[in-house]
Amino acid sequence: MNTCVTGSLESIDQMTTFISGLNDAEYQYSAAPWFDSSIGQHLRHIVDLFLALKDRTNTDDINYDIRRRGASIETVRKIGLAELSEIRQWMVNITENDIIQEISVSTEVALSSQQTETFASSFGRELCFASSHLTHHLAIMAVIAKMAGKKVDPALGLAPATATFAREQEAIEQETSLCAR
Repeated sequence: MNTCVTGSLESIDQMTTFISGLNDAEYQYSAAPWFDSSIGQHLRHIVDLFLALKDRTNTDDINYDIRRRGASIETVRKIGLAELSEIRQWMVNITENDIIQEISVSTEVALSSQQTETFASSFGRELCFASSHLTHHLAIMAVIAKMAGKKVDPALGLAPATATFAREQEAIEQETSLCAR
């Protein structure tokens, strides 16, 4: 299995574990006035990115502006978990040919007026983007959960490069302590 797919599955699994550990009130909590979006709304946004990749059937164009704002996934935790499960099932079937597929990506780029740009990319690069964006939103969701009084795993939303840095620091500390003996 491709390393990008493996890493993306780790991210989906981390999100699934987090969402599974919430109750419905925590899932709908938004921590206003600091955050305008609930955990469920953040999850919908992430799922929409993955659906843009998944649902590109018979086309080489990904449009990240297709969003389902106000959909029941934002308020019904079981729907969020079901959609994460579907994404995971799809992801395990991604092939190396999928990863290297050339695609175009369309997205709006301006706040003042509707302006869309289209860029050349690859499916693998966009899968890595969606997984990285998931990690970013998972970190925000963890803060919202903490503000709701939920105890949260400190590794939640940790970027892969940060995890590597932490492992390296731990190895240096262990080596230093062994040398000091």
